[in-house]
Amino acid sequence: MKKKYILKPGRHQFAPGSPAVHTNANLSDEDVEWYLTRYPHIAALIEKSEEELDQEPELEPVIEESVNKIKNQ
Repeated sequence: MKKKYILKPGRHQFAPGSPAVHTNANLSDEDVEWYLTRYPHIAALIEKSEEELDQEPELEPVIEESVNKIKNQ
């Protein structure tokens, strides 16, 4: 299965107070999109997969906006 999004290496915590259990092995693209809409701060943990670098992903504006918010804080 080809993925649009990949997480940076390691285990990650998305929601405040939740355990750091998220990895590429247990997240689908749909899961990543769901989390991004609810927790935009996690955009810094996500990269486009190699297959998607040449295509325009649907959540590019969400990821860009989230990263800009983090940088401006």
